[in-house]
Amino acid sequence: MSSPKPNADGHLRVVLAVTPSPDASCHILGSGKRGTVTKRDLRSDDDSGECTCKAEASLDDGPAQLVESDVTNGCVCPAFREHDCVASLDGFEDGTLIVSVAVPDREELTSVVAELRERGATVKLRRIDSSAVGSDRRVLRLDADGITEKQREAVQVAADAGYYETPREADLSELADQLGVSRSAVSQRLTAVETKLVEELVQAEKNGWPGPQPASVGDR
Repeated sequence: MSSPKPNADGHLRVVLAVTPSPDASCHILGSGKRGTVTKRDLRSDDDSGECTCKAEASLDDGPAQLVESDVTNGCVCPAFREHDCVASLDGFEDGTLIVSVAVPDREELTSVVAELRERGATVKLRRIDSSAVGSDRRVLRLDADGITEKQREAVQVAADAGYYETPREADLSELADQLGVSRSAVSQRLTAVETKLVEELVQAEKNGWPGPQPASVGDR
């Protein structure tokens, strides 16, 4: 994966939070708690078949680091090379890689996610947007009736604190301190809202929601 960020017209664009298997021993995640990736390169040796990953990681709380390691079976980056997509590793935080991906359609996205999970990774959808050249961009307003007040409060605090920025400007511990609850409670509330958003989006498409257009949660 390498820069620039995916921005292909007519493609589905998503931001994924990918947590590799511990067996992957990701050297980028091992470089620090949180940061951005400014350079990344995967090189294969045709004779040995071995693949090496080189990257430059800029830490939020320290200097940039050059890291290099052999690619193992649990590494997630090679998965993107197996599919029709353009991927950019934007950053990392708390053991999770933040990846922007452009794919031609939802079927290819499903295949990419399946490939990542086959490698032992946990994958969460952080943002999704679809667009095409010359198309009108419209907002899909999703039903938020099933979201509780505590969940709404957690999402508002997270948004204000920059939790949904790339890279994130706040982590779960910081949100927990602001809300006066445990880290796991914050995680559960945010996951519930994110799950609701995705379920509503899928249902909207089943009901014939016209694309391409971006998806967001409307105010209620």
